[in-house]
This record gives sequence, C-alpha cells and structure tokens, in this order.
Amino acid sequence: MKGKELKITYDNLDRDIFFCPLIKDSKGRNDFDDISKCAVWEENRTRYFSDKYFRAFLDIFKVLFNRLGIDPKLNLEKDELIDCWKELSNDVMLPLFNELKFARIYWTYSKYPFVVETWPWNAYLSHAPRIRRTWVYDPFENRKKFENVRYKSIDNKEYPDRKAKMNRKKVPVTIHLDPLYDINKTSRVLNENVEEILMMAREEMEKMEKEGHVFRKGVVKNERPRSFFETELRYLGHYRLFKCRGMEFHEVEEIFNKGSEKNKARPLEYDTFIKKVNKILPNLHFKFF
Repeated sequence: MKGKELKITYDNLDRDIFFCPLIKDSKGRNDFDDISKCAVWEENRTRYFSDKYFRAFLDIFKVLFNRLGIDPKLNLEKDELIDCWKELSNDVMLPLFNELKFARIYWTYSKYPFVVETWPWNAYLSHAPRIRRTWVYDPFENRKKFENVRYKSIDNKEYPDRKAKMNRKKVPVTIHLDPLYDINKTSRVLNENVEEILMMAREEMEKMEKEGHVFRKGVVKNERPRSFFETELRYLGHYRLFKCRGMEFHEVEEIFNKGSEKNKARPLEYDTFIKKVNKILPNLHFKFF
C-alpha cells in the first residue's frame, strides 16, 4: 500500500518564512539560544516533510523504541542499549543493524528537536517563549566532536583512521598514564603536565609541517556566531518558497522585498542562493531544477 504523501504549506510568512518574532537579548538582538534552537528545529522539520528517507528513518525507530518501552529522554548507557538491541536482534534488528549502528541511531533520535512531542508537526515559533526556554540544545556539539581526542582532523572533517597531507587541526601525541588511576588522579596528572603536553604537540606540528601538512591559522572560536543561524534561517525561508512551494524565484524575491520593508527579512539574489544553498543547508540536498 502506497504511503500517503505528507504536505506542508508554510503559509504563515512571519512564522514559517521570516522566522519572527524571536526572543531578543538585552541589546535588542536575536537571542542566541532561541535562534539556534529555531534553526535546527526548522531545518530538520523541512527535511522531515521533504525527504521521505529521513522521515522513514525517524518513524521506524520511533516505533521500535516505543515497542521496547525506551524513552529517548532517559539517556541510556551503552550496556542498556546493547540489551535493547539484543531483545530485537533476532526478528528485527539483526538483518539491518549491528550494536554500534543501533547505539548511533539512538544517540541521534535522543537529541533535540526529535524528543519534543510537537516536532515536526508544529512550527518552532508556534510555541510560547516560556516553553521554548525549557528545551535544551547545545549548538556547540560539533566543537565537542572536534575536541574528541580519539579522532584525527583532516580537511576540517573528523576521520578515525586516515592519513593524508591535508589541512589539519590536530597532531598525535603519546603520553603515558596509569590505567588504574581514578578520574581525579588522572585529571591532576594531566593538569600538572599540560605545558609539557602542549610543547610535545607543537613540536609534532612543526615536524608535520616540514612533511607538507598544513595547519589552520589561529584558534577555534568558542561559539558559532549569531549571524550563522540568521543566515541559515534566511536561506531556509527562500528554500521553502522556492523548493517546497514551487514558486518562481522572482516571486520569492517579491515576498522578501515586502518583508525587508518591515525589517523582517532581506532577499537573496538568485545566483547567490544557487551558489551557496548547498553549503548553508547541506542536510536538505538541494537539486537544481
């Protein structure tokens, strides 16, 4: 039986296209937490309704987790996830997924916005600010992945096992620790030797540079700027009108010009949109048509 196609209209321009009004901070700017949560909510919501494979992925595992009685908000430990996997392994999971993949799927599904009951059916801004403030989202999650010491960093991406003379952010450093120490003792040892560890890392960087590896200049910023999410939502508004509603781009420009007159949005030129949309919204797999 063919599944019913899901359609969404995005008919409220302020809420669905211009994404306003957002919470303002003390300086009158868009609140950083609010705009970052809005961006990840709405981009994934758009993907859910436009990408049948992404939708099937989430729906299937929601059914499986419900069958197991798993609440994604519980943040189960690895052993508990493996037990859940084994419970379904014979009749459902074994032909499709191993333990590691199941754990990764659970990790994805257990994050904001997927754990919010009203996602994806309701728009982010249809919820009152007091409700939105209760949702937890960490916009620096990718930075934490970058800081995982198990991974090498090559060409701005993370690869566990790959050697290449490309742009790098990390170097391998060998240190010796007592595996029987607890966290407090290990932390003390690392803190007392941090200067030595950094010196070893910089010596290794100099060595690798002589071999042809290229390292970035400057330190990693502590946070993604507010403008990053403002740009993402701006492109998403254009995307929804152009791709999801099937408008001609000049019609999209007219709508955004009217929004610009009320200080709600600024239009993008067609060439700029086509050139950058895949970079700004990589998860939506935009195809030219």
